Amino acid sequence: MKSTLKAQGIVYTLMLAALAGFAPSGARAVDTTPPTGTIVINNNRSATNTLNVLLALTWSDGVGGSGVSRMRFSDDGAHWTAWQALAASDTYALPVGPDGHRTVRVQFLDKANNSSAVCSDYILLDTAPPTGGITINSGAATTNSRSVTLGLTWADGSGSGVSRVRFSDDGAHWTAWEAPQATRPYTLPAGLGNHTVRAQYLDGAGNNSAVYSDYIKLAEPSAGASQTVLLPGNVSLVLKWIPSGEFTMGSPDNEQGRVANEQPQHLVTLPGFWMGKYSITKSQWKAVMGTSPWTGQAFELANGSSPASLVSWNDAKAFLTAVNSDTGKTFRLPSEAEREYAARAGTTTRFYWGDDPNGSMIGDYAWYADNAWSAGEQYAHIVGQKLPNAWGLYDMSGNVFEWCEDDYHPDYTGAPTGGQAWVDTPRGSNRTARGGSWYQLYTWARSADRVNPAPDVTDGQYGFRVVLTP
Repeated sequence: MKSTLKAQGIVYTLMLAALAGFAPSGARAVDTTPPTGTIVINNNRSATNTLNVLLALTWSDGVGGSGVSRMRFSDDGAHWTAWQALAASDTYALPVGPDGHRTVRVQFLDKANNSSAVCSDYILLDTAPPTGGITINSGAATTNSRSVTLGLTWADGSGSGVSRVRFSDDGAHWTAWEAPQATRPYTLPAGLGNHTVRAQYLDGAGNNSAVYSDYIKLAEPSAGASQTVLLPGNVSLVLKWIPSGEFTMGSPDNEQGRVANEQPQHLVTLPGFWMGKYSITKSQWKAVMGTSPWTGQAFELANGSSPASLVSWNDAKAFLTAVNSDTGKTFRLPSEAEREYAARAGTTTRFYWGDDPNGSMIGDYAWYADNAWSAGEQYAHIVGQKLPNAWGLYDMSGNVFEWCEDDYHPDYTGAPTGGQAWVDTPRGSNRTARGGSWYQLYTWARSADRVNPAPDVTDGQYGFRVVLTP
């Protein structure tokens, strides 16, 4: 009897304690509060192209709760998995079926057997690849410029939507993925002929489209055609097209004023290329390099439209590195063969205006000793003041010698026949320069004439012009 009464007293005491909101020492509190939690599918991505996803889970039972002990999952809220151990992340297989939204639900259970509210997240199952198209220059068959415009179209039906596009010239090497645009500028690879541009689209679920392509023929412009490249500060650099062809390089035995280093004559075949309409000017040099090496020097004209002289071959190469970084193009010095071919512009005479045996015509085409140095104008003159050659190039004779890429060789024995620069390994001690200057006699302005300064020479007679491969 006493033990029964004692047990009843303990139960009664616990009931009073519960009603009073506290439990005596040694007694367990009653947990009637349900736990809480969250579920996130695939790091909150909106779409997936696979049924297997990753769930991120959080849970809590508040302060003083009995603690969350189990969780279970459902696709429809009516059919549930068995209760299972807690895990902060868990792989999950979405139900099989056609593409569309899938919802995953989770419910948590605490140790007092309280169930949480149902937490859910949803994701779009999208297994269909997007579609698209690409058109170069509105479907044109040919172009004279490597710079083209791509027209792009894309669709993903009721899928997750196209989010990225990438491009390739060969199907093996691709650009980085980028946001799609209806039109996009694009630069074709160098070289005349047919070029194919490929595009591939990516949707929000990670599905790649098929590869779509269009092609266009990069055709040779007409001789003397122009293009303009903008340097820093919107300073213009005008280029002229030098057509592909062949010519006989060097001078014949009977050419007036010839020297031995212009032989033997040899046939050279060249692809087309772009060449500067003028020598690089002081303004162009300063726009790229930010320096003025001619400032305060004798025999220099303080005019931005005159040639950038007092620059060595090494300085010219530094300019090319900088301008290529600025423009994203690949400018270079001309080879000797390119320089002579461009100067001749289809002629075979001493000068590109004829043989001019007495030098009676040169004053119309070139600055040289008689109309510059001897006339008291002892400097390189503003470019473009004399008559151009047949391909629209100015000052290819006179004004300043222009650096070429080649090492100097005392004659043409063994010279290349494809128009490329003749470069030794290791590099030779001298380079070649062409065209004559404002200080030299008129015979130095012949198309075949060549000189051999060292690459570190700086002189008011030396400048350069650039070449750009199509």
